[in-house]
Amino acid sequence: MKLQHYLSVVALALLGTSACSSTQVPTAERLSFSNDLQVVDGQISAESPQVTYDVMASGIAPKGQVNTWAETLANELVLQNDGLRSDQPLVVATPVMTADYSQTNPLAAQLQQGLMTAFHAHEFNVVDLNVANAIRVTDQGEFLLSRNWEMLPSDLPVAHVLVSTMSLTNEGVVFNGRIVDITNNRVVSSVQSFVDGASLSGYLQAPSTIENRNGLLYRHANAADGRYSVIGDNQ
Repeated sequence: MKLQHYLSVVALALLGTSACSSTQVPTAERLSFSNDLQVVDGQISAESPQVTYDVMASGIAPKGQVNTWAETLANELVLQNDGLRSDQPLVVATPVMTADYSQTNPLAAQLQQGLMTAFHAHEFNVVDLNVANAIRVTDQGEFLLSRNWEMLPSDLPVAHVLVSTMSLTNEGVVFNGRIVDITNNRVVSSVQSFVDGASLSGYLQAPSTIENRNGLLYRHANAADGRYSVIGDNQ
């Protein structure tokens, strides 16, 4: 009799535990976010306040077209590579304009960041040149990244650099990139790419009859004679 009573108590406890674990979380307590134009609902476990979600459904992080473009560029550079080992330091330089190697734009700067992430995903030894020698503490926050060459290290053991150029056309952007061994200027990998300007609407402005290039206005007979321009850029 005592054994039967004990088993009954255990059965009731298990039923109670099962009921608790199957408790549905009210809709008001669910979290959701947008990823690739799809809303993904986060599930709050009844046993834990942590948010869990389906990685395959939500992805690791939302990405835009420029990030996807950077990944495909890195994929081809890795495929064409014939001299860079994954353990050798690699620097990703900012893409410059084909007609003027001293000019760049916000799209190029963002593409540089995406290429660094993409090469790190391929497990290459990526070096960030913009990490300063010391943290700057200001009223606005704490900063470590810098573009002031006087605050950056000058003795990094780097022999390979990804250099690249881009041109704006009336249809989009032409990109050329290559990894160069700076000890002898040998090209160890290269890539050519074109992206339709419409797919980068967040960065590019469609051609118009009036074009602002280096502070000068150019008037065209029709918009097709112009070229895409970078939003926020004065080219």
